Amino acid sequence: MSESRIPAARAASSGKKHRLFFALVPDDRVRRQVRDIQQRLQVSGRAVSPPNLHVTLAFLGMQDAAVVPEVCAVAAGLSFPSCRVVLDHLGQFGRGRVLWLGAGTLPEPLLELQQSLVQALTAAGIGHDPKPWKFHLTLYRRLRNPPPTLGPVAIQWALRGFELIESVGSKNGVEYHSIAQWKALEKGSE
Repeated sequence: MSESRIPAARAASSGKKHRLFFALVPDDRVRRQVRDIQQRLQVSGRAVSPPNLHVTLAFLGMQDAAVVPEVCAVAAGLSFPSCRVVLDHLGQFGRGRVLWLGAGTLPEPLLELQQSLVQALTAAGIGHDPKPWKFHLTLYRRLRNPPPTLGPVAIQWALRGFELIESVGSKNGVEYHSIAQWKALEKGSE
């Protein structure tokens, strides 16, 4: 179920800390549709670039490199049946400074994955942000004006897995690098 893009052994031997989170990462079709919405909104703020679009499942924060293999082992022990979610409304955080796209209804397998992931991290003694989870895909940060209303939208997103991501600072803000990914179980493959 797991496919590691950066060998955990290499990460563990590097001796540095990693800013990590688990996330759902949209495919190119969903990214294009989200980008279209960002362009239609024309708000004044910092748009999240298409490669950085994601929905956080659990934020781990700064973790020692030696913990990366254990984090990957926790994720590998989870089962996640493929499912669909519909991105269908806008929301805001931070006194209106963050604009996001959300889903009115979440499928039970997704809710179970997120809860199981947090429980498994806790059981393994791996630190993570304890705040309640809110499904959202951030569109803009640092809004300078109220966003216009968005007409009806329904972006169908087939959830086919989740990833462990490292957030790395760059001259243009942050870049997200996939460390490992776990594919969802297709229906009938259990």
